[in-house]
Amino acid sequence: IADVDFTEPGRHNACSFIINEPQCVFRQIFESTLRQRRITVENTIELISIESIKRCVAANIGVSYLPRFAVAKELECGELIELPFGEQSQTITAMCAHHAGKAVSPAMHTFIQCVEESFVAG
Repeated sequence: IADVDFTEPGRHNACSFIINEPQCVFRQIFESTLRQRRITVENTIELISIESIKRCVAANIGVSYLPRFAVAKELECGELIELPFGEQSQTITAMCAHHAGKAVSPAMHTFIQCVEESFVAG
């Protein structure tokens, strides 16, 4: 990890990038930024769950790019470390939507309430 640098343009990092599927917004942001900076990694490992990604990174198998809320506990206890990536923190807007003309099921209503309580700034 000491030799990994995602800020220096044109650099090759001899590490694995561990992330979920190609449609993952975090993966798209990370890979797009690396292309802009002409930075490469050794290989990409795709896993299904964020928890398995965190375990692999903690075991020094590679690096990942995940939302802070997903790794806050591990960062706080020192299980994971944050590597420099850019001058500013990036933010991603999450949206929760449903069809206005359709009935909202009790389960969907509960889900919307949970999202609002967890993510809406108050």
